[in-house]
Amino acid sequence: MTPVSRTEAHRVFADLYRKTRTPEHQQLIDEAILKSNDVFIRIDLIRKVDEDYENKNKPKKDDSRDRGLPEREQPRREVISRTSTPDPKPKRSSDLVTVDSAKQKQNPARKKAAEQKQGGGLLAGLFGGGNNANSSIGKFAKETGTIEIGLFGRNPVISNNVEKIFRGLKEDVLIPTIQALRVSEQQGWRIWTPLVYNIINNFNKFFNAFASLDALILDKISAEIFLERSLKMQMFYVRFLQRDDAKDIILSNLPDIVKMDEKLTPKLNKITEGVNYALNLENSKPKLSDAITAFYIVAKKKMYSWPEIVNDLRVPPIQEHKFQAAREIQKEVEITVAKISDDIKTRTFKKEELQNLRTRYFSIDDKGKISFDFLNQVVDDYMTHHMPESAKSQTVKNSYKSQPHRLVYLLLRDLQTVYINLIEGYVRLGDKNQNQELLIIQPGLFRNEIDQLNSLVRTIDNFNKKFPSFQYSFQQYGIDYNSGNAAADQIAGTIVQALQDASEFFGSFAGKLNIIVENHLMAKVTESKGKTNDKIASTKEKVIEEVKIAQRFIPHYDKAVVAKERINGMKVEDVFIQFTKYLYNYAVIFKDPNTTSKLTAHRKIEQELIKLNKEYERLTYSTFHKDSGNPDPEAASEVSSSEENSEEENT
Repeated sequence: MTPVSRTEAHRVFADLYRKTRTPEHQQLIDEAILKSNDVFIRIDLIRKVDEDYENKNKPKKDDSRDRGLPEREQPRREVISRTSTPDPKPKRSSDLVTVDSAKQKQNPARKKAAEQKQGGGLLAGLFGGGNNANSSIGKFAKETGTIEIGLFGRNPVISNNVEKIFRGLKEDVLIPTIQALRVSEQQGWRIWTPLVYNIINNFNKFFNAFASLDALILDKISAEIFLERSLKMQMFYVRFLQRDDAKDIILSNLPDIVKMDEKLTPKLNKITEGVNYALNLENSKPKLSDAITAFYIVAKKKMYSWPEIVNDLRVPPIQEHKFQAAREIQKEVEITVAKISDDIKTRTFKKEELQNLRTRYFSIDDKGKISFDFLNQVVDDYMTHHMPESAKSQTVKNSYKSQPHRLVYLLLRDLQTVYINLIEGYVRLGDKNQNQELLIIQPGLFRNEIDQLNSLVRTIDNFNKKFPSFQYSFQQYGIDYNSGNAAADQIAGTIVQALQDASEFFGSFAGKLNIIVENHLMAKVTESKGKTNDKIASTKEKVIEEVKIAQRFIPHYDKAVVAKERINGMKVEDVFIQFTKYLYNYAVIFKDPNTTSKLTAHRKIEQELIKLNKEYERLTYSTFHKDSGNPDPEAASEVSSSEENSEEENT
């Protein structure tokens, strides 16, 4: 159908633009109409895009599209197709022959008796008395301006004032408003709570249904057909009016979505105008609720009130805690909630791991300062067993503790002497009188670490022998380490590199041993709960052959070590924990970045968890519980299509 007038052209354009399309198809339409401002050219552009798109995506059967159309889109499709295949023009409401009128024509005597029973007949109708229904309709018509009363009040029809309600939006306001509401439906769930999203999405559905009725009004269709075609609009409008806060929520939140879209931002004023028009339909003269009521009165030929209509429609209120969305959006919400749940669990586990590391291996005061007092025992013990009497003075001890290149050598040698045998071969366990040599770690499992340790000892020992008078403080080491200026001094540059290598060695070695300790402690917790299985129990004597995260005990963990060093009499479990503790502290002393970050990473994780939990609560309206499995789909969101279909069936 080719429009002959510009007014008709605008109507055809509106029908074409509101046609149901996929997002990809609609994007092509939006881009096409920007090429011209002339309404006739825009009509041709839309038809050309539709034709090309349908040819490109033509289904196997010509009628499959109509048969596959969802039930909830049928009324709108009928409106759109009206221009191509016009139906026989329906009779005006005044021309419709009802069952009652037919019976009255067949039996004039019964009609006269009925009029007498109602009281007064023609004279009563003429003066507004007798028939209470006619009197109420007349009063309603006078107060609202939605109905025109015929002669003697016997032929009420819809007033022309009603048309103004549905024809009040101009094209340059209508289109961007529809676009903004469409974006809010697709993207609003990402930033809004379920209540805000559901209120705006309900308004979106109302606005589209309302805007599609202008063509029906223009065609002067019967009140019966209007009520049938406008059923969804009525339901969405009732749901909108049920919320006193709906208007404020829409005006406060919809601009957020508009400002996120570069194409819509320049049209914000027009969008606001369109939204305000629809939000104030109850403040207009006549009100939309009065207009809808008028259609019921004219169609049913009896008095109706708006509360009665609301009661008959039985529309459930807007959900506050669950997203009412299309299935594809519902799926996105579920995927997002599942991902957030995984992120929360991962970060919570990492936070607990870091917290355990801090409390198990470090002595940290309330101000966050780490205490290294244990070094006194290590230095004293080493000097007692490995230094001549002349070097056991407090001055020598202090020089070792204050100079990094001397201290690191002492600590490396202490590891070689006291702890390495624990992971290198057989260990004597038991007591002084009764003991046996047993394996804890499979020989070779820590070969790389032992080789690195020996190499570092040789390197630093050679340096100290070559430069016995070299003076270097921890303060200077910190400056050189942070600034990278040690290269200016060749001697300092050599030792700084060796100290960095040692710090990384301490950190990586500690991390590997910590896995063994963590596995052991997890197995003990499981055992305390009475949930230990045979596989875990067997590891109490089974040699550790690999380092991986899995519940298992440290073999012979409750037996005492028999040795000449200071670990003599300590349980195997305690020696492993002490060994790991020293390595972690050495890594911090010599500024291993990975270990240092573990001491502060919990702060960043805590901030991330706060954000993730807020997002989880926004999407699900519930608090995350780490012991729960997959999030409850009921808590996450709800498919609205089934709800809306059930509402329409009930209506």
